[in-house]
Amino acid sequence: MFPMEKPSSVQDEVIEELKRKGANVTIFLTRGNRITGKILDHDKYTILLEVEGQPNLIYKHAISTIVQSS
Repeated sequence: MFPMEKPSSVQDEVIEELKRKGANVTIFLTRGNRITGKILDHDKYTILLEVEGQPNLIYKHAISTIVQSS
């Protein structure tokens, strides 16, 4: 048998690219709030975002949209 590669989602690819570039992002939450910062890390359920030097853990189910800031 051939080893299977772990399936990659478009979501994870986009988040990983933004993290790799160190880009500022704005995350819009489903409740209407928005948070701007840099992605430090992510996993299946969460994104760790640096906002004004402080880490913020955001659950993916609460995210509506992620946009790269200028």
